[in-house]
Amino acid sequence: MLKTVGRVLLWRWRRNPLKRRSDVAEAWITVAAAMLLLMAPAVGVVMAGVGERSALGQAQGLHHRSARLVEDASATPARFSGMADDHVRATVRWTMIDGSSRTGEAHVAAGGKAGSSTMVWLDDAGRLQPAPPTPGQADTQGAALGAASGAGVCVLVVGIWWAARVRLDVRRGTQWERAWAEFNANMGHRHA
Repeated sequence: MLKTVGRVLLWRWRRNPLKRRSDVAEAWITVAAAMLLLMAPAVGVVMAGVGERSALGQAQGLHHRSARLVEDASATPARFSGMADDHVRATVRWTMIDGSSRTGEAHVAAGGKAGSSTMVWLDDAGRLQPAPPTPGQADTQGAALGAASGAGVCVLVVGIWWAARVRLDVRRGTQWERAWAEFNANMGHRHA
């Protein structure tokens, strides 16, 4: 018999007159949870690839063009602007392929002077767009998505496993109360 520090391994699958159906259900739920937890790294790797491809796909349909600052760019970015630490929004002017001139607000390096050159990203319609992520940023975004997905699978599986065990414990407690009530009701009444 397999034993580890006073506990018999695999007891839920052994013949035992005291074994309840809930014990077997708990064992199978534990096996299923363990199998799903073993798949969590695979989910993380797949989602990392999806996140990286999605980030790199943001560059499709975009092209960069040289532009000039119309006004001086602020030397310090707004505290909670959400932009990179060294970029601010400023008005820029650029020339389209057809020769027409356009003006708009773009993310530029902080402290730029009016008339200085900068690069802007445009979509096929000539509208300003944020710069797409670099391959390094795409890797980071993919890794973050993969780690979050793997951790999310783990939290979900463990949460469902825990909830199932709590439900089974409540059910077993109810069964014990019923059995004790039956025992107490029959106490002193011998049946021949």
